[in-house]
Amino acid sequence: MTSQLVGSSFANGALLPNYVNGRLLAAEDLATGQSTLLRRDTWIGQAAGSGIVTGLEVTATATTLTVAGGLGITPSGEPVSLPAPITLPLSIAGAPAAPAGGSFANCTAATSGSQAAVTTGAYLLTAMPTCQPQGQAPMAVPPGSDTPVACTAQWQAEGVQFKAIPLPLGAAVDGITVTPENSRNLLAHWCFGTALLAALGVNPFSFSPAYRGLDQLASTDLTPCDLPLGVFWWDAGTITFADNWSARRRMTRPDVSGAPWSAAVADQRSADGEARFLQFQDQVSDLMAAGASGNTVAADVFFGLLPPVGFLPVAFPRDSDNVTRLLQTTDATPSISEVAAERPIGALSPEAADRFRSRVSQLSPQPGFWPPVFLGGLARFGGYLTWDTAYFALRQSYFAGPVATAPAGEDAEAVITYYLVIENYSAWQGGEGTTTATPLYAVFVKNQLWPPGNRPPFVIQQAFVSER
Repeated sequence: MTSQLVGSSFANGALLPNYVNGRLLAAEDLATGQSTLLRRDTWIGQAAGSGIVTGLEVTATATTLTVAGGLGITPSGEPVSLPAPITLPLSIAGAPAAPAGGSFANCTAATSGSQAAVTTGAYLLTAMPTCQPQGQAPMAVPPGSDTPVACTAQWQAEGVQFKAIPLPLGAAVDGITVTPENSRNLLAHWCFGTALLAALGVNPFSFSPAYRGLDQLASTDLTPCDLPLGVFWWDAGTITFADNWSARRRMTRPDVSGAPWSAAVADQRSADGEARFLQFQDQVSDLMAAGASGNTVAADVFFGLLPPVGFLPVAFPRDSDNVTRLLQTTDATPSISEVAAERPIGALSPEAADRFRSRVSQLSPQPGFWPPVFLGGLARFGGYLTWDTAYFALRQSYFAGPVATAPAGEDAEAVITYYLVIENYSAWQGGEGTTTATPLYAVFVKNQLWPPGNRPPFVIQQAFVSER
């Protein structure tokens, strides 16, 4: 049995000129062909997905934003190509008028407007493709006409324009009051849609895929031609911070699942989880660079919400009592070596603790955080784990909820466990007798809740790893 044709459709089909010798071509014919080819390019862009391909990082001074050169694809499928960095003054500039009909370019320009000073608040910075006429080309004069020779634009030059879109952050995010100190962290979680996403498990059968903060913006502000680059906060004539990963995303595959399962299975959800982790790590690096790391308490200052997994460079207090706090016995889940040696949960052996304190006393001060202080009453010490386990926890965390840093009661159980990574700790301890070493870091992991009488869904068994 052979296949049979059961129908066809040419309704609103794309048009390309039919080139044959002797045919007269008008500008409209060529423009239609060019438009069709450009439209095919946008279809390919939509199929590939939207997001940042490379570059386009945003940095700030007191009154300007600088966007690095790079490439991205808008949700409409159009490329945003910035060959070289550009510095933007903080004003909302009017865009050039859209090209006249009949141009060969398929690009979008924003509505013209006058310059207006940016007012205090949170903003989203976007890039969008645009074009403008350049150069001059003479136009032919009809035979027998005495009309003077006229000119038209020689080129339609493609470019990029930038928009600052106000963000309706509000006074609180997920019930946590926004302060000048934690505004960067909570603005990021507003963009991630943390508050609405918390209800996904309540009824996934009717969950709206438009749960992110940026999904709430008017379509006339954030259009399909806009590529989000980052957010910034403008206060009293100064940029207090610029944050890339609140809005910046890698290229994400198109979502074909549709509501209501988009939030559970779409590639965008994984990209949001990666961005949440990277946003936290960027802020940690900025705090270290600003010298606000050593005694920073997340619950009291900069973080209203922590990612389910994060990495902290460790800086040690200079007294042995505080170092001992890291080594104290807790009710943490036992690490591999502790189970194998049947030692108290969460504690190092006396020999390992002595070596730890000895190594700390040899080292010169270095920037970083002291986990018992940074995490405060939220956390407990869990001992060692391997890098493979830490990496597994990180990859799984993209789909988990964050951790609120609101102070808990004195009798509240810890909601985070932090660990030393065996491979890193071994290298750090291996430089004994020197004043420098491989920087030590800790990884914290959100504790999972298992109702009493239930067993975790899986148990990972690993070989014994001896302590150095």
